[in-house]
Amino acid sequence: MSSGEESIIEQLKRSVEALVAKTGPHSKFAEDLIQKIGNLQAKMDSLTEGDRHKFLSEMKGSIQDAIVRIERRLLQHSHIAQTYTTSIVVAVIFLVVSVIALFGFKLYKSLMEKELKKREKLKSKQQKKTKKSN
Repeated sequence: MSSGEESIIEQLKRSVEALVAKTGPHSKFAEDLIQKIGNLQAKMDSLTEGDRHKFLSEMKGSIQDAIVRIERRLLQHSHIAQTYTTSIVVAVIFLVVSVIALFGFKLYKSLMEKELKKREKLKSKQQKKTKKSN
């Protein structure tokens, strides 16, 4: 193989490795892509040197387009994963803040009720005291 052929195939392999690393080896997209690349490699291996050059020159654009699509898919996947992770973190923070706010409100309400009862009791004592003194 010439260096141009190796460059395209190496670029395609790197893109696929990155995809498999991001999506996992058992994702449908990665499995399909690996199968297609295996078929392409088998076809190229079966060709003569002249036919291989001709095939690669004809397929160079579509292979490069495939590499661009793979890289775009990787970006989409990483963006979705990041959004999912961020959503989970935000939901957990919201839940924690809500629980703290609920307990804070209950504590405040309880303290206010105790204070009100204390005032009423003091007021009641003062009224009894004033009744006694009359």
